[in-house]
Amino acid sequence: MVSDFSKRIVDQIKSITQAPIAIALLDNNLKYIAHSSKWSDDFNLAYTNIKEMYHYGPFPALSNEWKKVQQRVLKGSEEYYDEELLITTDGKQRWIKWNMKPWRNYHNNISGVIMVTEDVTEAVQLKRRNQYKGDLLFKECLREHIGTWEYDHIRGELHWSDATRAIHKTPMDFIPKADEALKFYKSGESREKITEAFFQAITKGTSYDLELELTTAKGTPIWVRVVGISEFINGICLRQYGTLEDITYRINKE
Repeated sequence: MVSDFSKRIVDQIKSITQAPIAIALLDNNLKYIAHSSKWSDDFNLAYTNIKEMYHYGPFPALSNEWKKVQQRVLKGSEEYYDEELLITTDGKQRWIKWNMKPWRNYHNNISGVIMVTEDVTEAVQLKRRNQYKGDLLFKECLREHIGTWEYDHIRGELHWSDATRAIHKTPMDFIPKADEALKFYKSGESREKITEAFFQAITKGTSYDLELELTTAKGTPIWVRVVGISEFINGICLRQYGTLEDITYRINKE
């Protein structure tokens, strides 16, 4: 029975080394037993032999909080975090999502730690850029009385500010739907442009800034400037948001 278990351990270690994800196995002393090649790639350790190396050797900048977390795992806790800042050996900042759990032996005693990580740097940076752009947009709205809008792709809900309703000449209690909102744009070039921009924003994260013709709820033709920004997490568009400005006076003047 023990030999069978030993064979399973060898198979597990082999599976870890061949895994397509960033995964590492540490013993009770936090020394490396095995790790995947992606672990080495993600943390710039491709040319470093870290087997049997102390975990904090390649990561000297790790905080004491990490050590506390790993000690909790060695006592049976399972830990995870969605966005952790890590400084790699080459001095670069990386954001990672990680999960740690105990690794148990044949007698169900804790023999080490299993760590799985995912590099989410791009998603975190994109989210922060979008937050910054959003802050600028909404500050501009407060100053210039421009309307705002937000579309939640998960719930399929569109939200307009009161200023956006005023531009559309709808009642202040009007609750728009995405397909209804698109129909306000003049049929033809304007509606085609906003539809295509909306689709590109969902699929590719492309921002847009368009000047289009729109017909209000009272039938009045106007020109508007519509700005849209997408927020993506792990390749999924969670929401779009932006501004709407009545630019009829400027267009007529031009």
